[in-house]
Amino acid sequence: MKTKLLLLLLGITTLSSAQFEDIFASGQDANKFVSQYTTPAVKGLMYASNAAWITSAKPIKPFHFELNIGASGAFIPAESESFKFNSSDYQYLQVESGPDVMPTVMGNVSQTVLKIEIPDPNGNEVRVLEFNSPDGIKDNLPMNIVPTPSIQASMGLPLGSEVNIRYAPEIKSDNGGFIQILGLGFKHSLTQYFPKSKDANGKTNKRHFNLAAHISYQNIRAGYDDPNSNKAAHLNISTVSLQGIASLDYKLLSLYSAIGYTKGFSNISILGTYGFTYDVQDNNGNHIRTENVSVNDPLKLDYNLNGMKAKAGVKIKLAFFQIYADYTLQEFPVATAGIGFRF
Repeated sequence: MKTKLLLLLLGITTLSSAQFEDIFASGQDANKFVSQYTTPAVKGLMYASNAAWITSAKPIKPFHFELNIGASGAFIPAESESFKFNSSDYQYLQVESGPDVMPTVMGNVSQTVLKIEIPDPNGNEVRVLEFNSPDGIKDNLPMNIVPTPSIQASMGLPLGSEVNIRYAPEIKSDNGGFIQILGLGFKHSLTQYFPKSKDANGKTNKRHFNLAAHISYQNIRAGYDDPNSNKAAHLNISTVSLQGIASLDYKLLSLYSAIGYTKGFSNISILGTYGFTYDVQDNNGNHIRTENVSVNDPLKLDYNLNGMKAKAGVKIKLAFFQIYADYTLQEFPVATAGIGFRF
């Protein structure tokens, strides 16, 4: 089985079971190691998938519709491409050879060999398993960006409001992969509560400057169920965002910006039965025998993020067609671009 993990959502399936799944033999040490290894990619997915909610503070006219199709990419900071292995954090896992600075999933090829040593309770034997530290996938991603697509439908409501929906029913692939998306957003105009200005003739001036508040929630559930065994990898991502938006809206152009707060929750579960073959040695390192063991449901990890963000973007409007692009400053910056249609 090729462990899909979050890499399913990235479209990357380069990690083989021999390279990655041996870490599960280290018991609780696996949680610490895999958490450090995967955190940058999981955070990147949370930040990128939570982008592209807004392209203006001005709501759509009541009962009019907008469809946006876009793509976002979270830039992985250089310091998140690797992590330092501190042996004091682990009970059984240790570096056998090579550097103790290893790539995360967003890093390069690993040069490190890891070793698991589990002593017998009687103190006469040691179970030993050696394997290569897993490689990163940096070479497979342009500019080391975590990409996510988005399709969003919006409808204008009365009272200066707008609702946004992101939805994809569970989609399954022939090899056991699946993904399901649900997102809801709500925008409300704040400009409407300010009095409109008038010209010298008493005629109301047309407003180009708009303010609004926006709140959103999104859940992505993805994973892989091996059709040939009970092995599975499940990923669940939930994000909540609150933004204050300002925009200058003209007939052919909108310039928009936002300041907001994002909170995200995610978990990864590795399920099924995994087998390993230990080399059983005496206390002097002499081979005694080999021993086959197995573990069930070896991994469950939780991830959290929260922080402020600031966005700036531009939208070009050509009749019912529009093009937009923006950039968000946050822990992992995100660039977004897409097209839209208004009806």
